[in-house]
Amino acid sequence: MRSILFSVLLLGLPLQAMAETREERLTVAEDYVTLALQDFDMAAVIDTMWAPIVQQVEAAGQTVSSEQRDKIRALYMETFEAPMTGLMKEQATIMADVMTLAEITALRDFYKTPEGRSVMVKLPQLMQAQQPGVMKLVNETMPVVMPKVLAIINGEGQ
Repeated sequence: MRSILFSVLLLGLPLQAMAETREERLTVAEDYVTLALQDFDMAAVIDTMWAPIVQQVEAAGQTVSSEQRDKIRALYMETFEAPMTGLMKEQATIMADVMTLAEITALRDFYKTPEGRSVMVKLPQLMQAQQPGVMKLVNETMPVVMPKVLAIINGEGQ
């Protein structure tokens, strides 16, 4: 009897998951994106993009003045703020395609909590802290990886 009940439950799970529609997932995903953008500091994220470059220039011995930093920051803000905000808004459609309704709902509900909002505010700090390590890894690894990628593309060593 237990095995019959277990089989019925297992068969019911996919049907329940299939019963949710993309429109339902998209609606909840759009709610999540709206919440996320309210507390998201796009300027701080964009700062993580240009600040490491300035740090590398200064590490090489060149001085970057406050005025130059301001101009670089303004350039990056002008270039990336609107497109990145647009990309974040498009995230709802991607979420609706790759996540279940339960996953999107849980994520949205988390960001409605004080802890969730706090996490969203701190994400740029996390990115900024990791950015130098990521850049170093990429800079050190690409000279080794790119010749291998090109060899694969060119059909060498097959």
